[in-house]
Amino acid sequence: MKIIFDEAANRILNEIIESRRTIRAFSEGVPPRETIEAMIRAGLWAPYAALAVAGEARFRRFFVFRRGTSALEEAHKMIMARMRRIVDERTASGREGTKTGDPGSPYLERIKGLAENGHPSLRSAPYYIIVAEKQGIPPAALQSLAHCLENMWLKATALGLAFQLISATEAMSEDQDFMKFLGLPPGGFLLDGCVVGYPAAIPAPPARPDAAVITTWM
Repeated sequence: MKIIFDEAANRILNEIIESRRTIRAFSEGVPPRETIEAMIRAGLWAPYAALAVAGEARFRRFFVFRRGTSALEEAHKMIMARMRRIVDERTASGREGTKTGDPGSPYLERIKGLAENGHPSLRSAPYYIIVAEKQGIPPAALQSLAHCLENMWLKATALGLAFQLISATEAMSEDQDFMKFLGLPPGGFLLDGCVVGYPAAIPAPPARPDAAVITTWM
């Protein structure tokens, strides 16, 4: 069966794509559960590495934490502890010429801030969503997670929600205690995550070059 979308549908899709923003300011309102479930369904339909997850029906898992719960507080504490270990490891290694590892680098300073103060959006956003993708061969779990979160982000945009990636989630894939906390086998899945809520403010659109300027037709 061939599906054909008309010009109006394509125009709406363009508007959604061009309206996507990272929004870090959240209002006090809490989106209904049905809205979060719609985002999760969008993520579930994202591409994945079929060969890598052969025989596993639940190759993609979603964990939803709500603001003010003990579960989110515990997850946040574990993330802060993991960030502290990363800082200690990178500082102790003294890797010369490694921008992300050099003491005083912007990356390391950011990780130090998360270790000492936590992530502000994990306190202000109504929901923190972790996505887990099964690892396998070929090793395409990271790409699959990116596809999944992009689907969720576009759906959130269409629903008028604020969305922010929480990149520190990825590092928790290597934390055995955190994986056990989620009920996942250590080493079996990779993680990524986001926070979602209603926007308190919407930033201006970012600058983008003209597609014709950066495209070479071969």
